[in-house]
Amino acid sequence: MESRTSTDFNVRFNGDVAGILECEDAIGTIEFTLDAGSKGDRSICLQHHPASAPRGQRYDLAFLKAKQFLESCGYLVETRSE
Repeated sequence: MESRTSTDFNVRFNGDVAGILECEDAIGTIEFTLDAGSKGDRSICLQHHPASAPRGQRYDLAFLKAKQFLESCGYLVETRSE
């Protein structure tokens, strides 16, 4: 499944590696790890990069778009920071 957002992020599940969500824009790709959520079958956990990894406005927007994409797929999204 794939979705183009108004900010030009193309969000999709990685076709080769389970549990990876890709957010791609003109600059490159940010990947987020997914895990099972704690609230049942349609629950999924979207994990932040480690706090030591570079973040900024682009990262924050990609994370938000990743969360919105998962919700549009019918998932109850939990988030986890490392």
